[in-house]
Amino acid sequence: MTLWVLGGDARSRFTAEFFRKNGFAVETHGVPQLTDSPLPQKLQYAILPFPSFAGALLRGQSALPAEEILARSDSQTTVFGGQFSSWREPFLSRGAKVCDLYGSEPLTTSNAIPTAEGAICLAIEHSPITLHGSNCLVVGYGRCGKILAHKLHALGANVTVGARRDADFAFAEAMGLQTDKSGIWQHGLHAYDFIFNTVPTSVFSPEQLSTLSADCVIIELASKPGGIPETEQRNLHYHFAPGLPGKFSAKTAGILYAQSILSIIESECIH
Repeated sequence: MTLWVLGGDARSRFTAEFFRKNGFAVETHGVPQLTDSPLPQKLQYAILPFPSFAGALLRGQSALPAEEILARSDSQTTVFGGQFSSWREPFLSRGAKVCDLYGSEPLTTSNAIPTAEGAICLAIEHSPITLHGSNCLVVGYGRCGKILAHKLHALGANVTVGARRDADFAFAEAMGLQTDKSGIWQHGLHAYDFIFNTVPTSVFSPEQLSTLSADCVIIELASKPGGIPETEQRNLHYHFAPGLPGKFSAKTAGILYAQSILSIIESECIH
């Protein structure tokens, strides 16, 4: 059994190294800092980037066409990745098994940790003030929002959580955080030094954004369109921040991805 790790960023390198250290035969193509092997006629196990696709290409510097992988897939192929979207059906039509790990556990919760830490790094990089003593708004109290809010609180920031569910309000307040109603912002937005958005839909109107401090730094963690209207982004200290685990914690993120894939492979071998 040979695992093919294809495309991606630095995370893919550490994914490949993890499997090699655990005794697997591993070949790579399009993985930064690793040697390209010629692609075989047929793939048995293909490990794509996480997330996997950028249009018709695999994500990563190699710009490997997705069709190259599709043409080498059949009923004996298992393809691992994240966010297959429109590529799911083409692989399934070839008979391949598609393992989309996007939203799977424990990977989603584990990945929230390097995402939160990366967001904190970006905030520090783009502001002349400390997080300690600053006023932070974390929009969304899912896995990433929860971990981020608690890490900011531990750093001495004054943290408000923007949410809509009563259960989220209760939990955040029990953890010593302030809360506000997302989209309504009863307490206003003018006092925030940092806003971290984890919600992939608009939660701020142009009128609300006009009340922000001129120095407020916005870190967008959600996929597009995110919480800020596109027409407003250019007028703000706005930073769209996809792929933070790959930029700040590539080794950790790559190993977490590999461990999730390994658990599936072992389950298949057992059953």
